[in-house]
Amino acid sequence: MIRRRLAAFISLLVMVGMLLGSVACASGTASGSGTQATPTPIPTSIVPTNPTYDVQRGDVVLEMEFQGRVAPIREQTLFFRTNGYVDGVYVARGDEVQEGDVLAELEVTDLRNQITQREAELLAVQMDYDRRMTEAQNSLRAAELRLAKLLASNSDTQITGSRINLERARTRLAHAQDEYNKSLDRSWERPEVREGYANAVQEAQWNLEMAEAQYQDAINARQRNVYDVELAEMDLDMAQLRMSEIEAGLDVTRTQLSLNRLLDQLSDARIVAPFDGIILQISLMEGRQIQGYNTMMIIADPSELEVSADLTDSEKSQLSEGMEVIAEFVNRPGDHMSGAIRRMPYPYGGGGRIAGVQDEDTSVRITLEGMDERVSTSNIGDRLRMTVELDRAEDALWLPPQAVRSFEGRSFVVIQEDGGQRRVDVRVGIRARDRIEILDGLSEGQSVLAP
Repeated sequence: MIRRRLAAFISLLVMVGMLLGSVACASGTASGSGTQATPTPIPTSIVPTNPTYDVQRGDVVLEMEFQGRVAPIREQTLFFRTNGYVDGVYVARGDEVQEGDVLAELEVTDLRNQITQREAELLAVQMDYDRRMTEAQNSLRAAELRLAKLLASNSDTQITGSRINLERARTRLAHAQDEYNKSLDRSWERPEVREGYANAVQEAQWNLEMAEAQYQDAINARQRNVYDVELAEMDLDMAQLRMSEIEAGLDVTRTQLSLNRLLDQLSDARIVAPFDGIILQISLMEGRQIQGYNTMMIIADPSELEVSADLTDSEKSQLSEGMEVIAEFVNRPGDHMSGAIRRMPYPYGGGGRIAGVQDEDTSVRITLEGMDERVSTSNIGDRLRMTVELDRAEDALWLPPQAVRSFEGRSFVVIQEDGGQRRVDVRVGIRARDRIEILDGLSEGQSVLAP
């Protein structure tokens, strides 16, 4: 295109020269002078020359530049978890808040009334629980005492004494019977003496029957005690079962769960500060209807700051965690800080998330050295120009990008020789902004013609 314009310009100059020469000749003839006019010379054509570039040796550095902003390391979006109308907004942008502070809430008058009613129900159920628990504890203790008393009275002493008395009664009866039989053999015994022996036998018989009855009563008493112990154990089991049922506190649990559900609904209708920080952004207005889970505020911890950059996928693919970065504030050029990429979002880096799960924060996070001393809370949101070195070739041959031509995937240059111009294929390496690495095809000092 440049050559065409130059050729047209030269042609125009030639035509103008020829026209001026014709006018001069005509003027000489008309004057009638005998002197012959001198012809105007035709100007020499201007031959354009292309700029040349020498193949040089030096470092070829490929860099990426992008912008970031000062951002807190700890930053969180806040939202309501339910739909409704905003009843109160208690903070503004830039306000400092403490963990647990209520920042905003929806209109929940009916919900508050339900909570008050359920709290009263819980108090009544708790009081009834305490009363029944006390009764159950007393019943259990009484059953334990009755069982202990029966076990303490379950002794074989009475049976042993009755058995001994029974054996003595049998011995006495046998002795009385023997004395009476002996008296029958003594014919000289008076009748009244023999009658006394007979009475002794009768008395011994009665004593034996009494001892047998007492022994049987002792056996029966021990058996009754066994039955009473078994019944007392059953009563104790029932008292323990009632105690367990009351301890389960099903009524209290049901009422507490119902109250907890209402409290969760109240929590969903509030925005509470999750940590100490400042409000970076807020988009709330009292009386406004909102949709749950839409971002309403952004809170940040200003004690630790870093740089956040939103990049395209192609830019992220060229970066990695740990890469060194040079930064300068856009409004303070020349004030450089060094740092490194702390975090890349998944899948370009760890991102703090599980592989295969979309990362909620897709920004690149960069930590700068000495940032805490040179950057304050007032700088949050300020823009910085970031420079990252992607690749470097030291002491390499290079040419400016405009000296290297491409056609159908082939890179070449044009060099000037004594016999004219010649195309030379070259193999290139790093393509930086101001220079291209030449891997093969040229040597240092050669001159290359620009297109």
